Amino acid sequence: MDVVKTLKPGKPGTKRLQERYGDKLVAVRYRLDRKTRTHYTTVELIVEQKYALIKGQPGPSTLPAPSATNVALRIHRHETDLQRLIKSAGGKWDRDNLVWLIASDEVERLGLQERIIRRDA
Repeated sequence: MDVVKTLKPGKPGTKRLQERYGDKLVAVRYRLDRKTRTHYTTVELIVEQKYALIKGQPGPSTLPAPSATNVALRIHRHETDLQRLIKSAGGKWDRDNLVWLIASDEVERLGLQERIIRRDA
């Protein structure tokens, strides 16, 4: 399978995928399988982000805290698709309080503002 074109987010041909994946989108690739004469569109996504400890540079204790504040969301037990969506956006289940904790900017991106039950969780 050959890569025909690789595009960065924001370029023509990436708009629909950028709306879907937001800031997690790194690249869009158009591929061609010449044997089956099939076109494929693939995406490269950020699935995890954490501080890197680099020799000679300050560690996490000296770095500024992330600007996003966490909020608590009420998601019902039967809403498994929504739970998966929140988890894929970096949300964590708080077993003690029976709520999902997620960054407020992610809540806004997902359009779940009406589900907020507590800010600065």
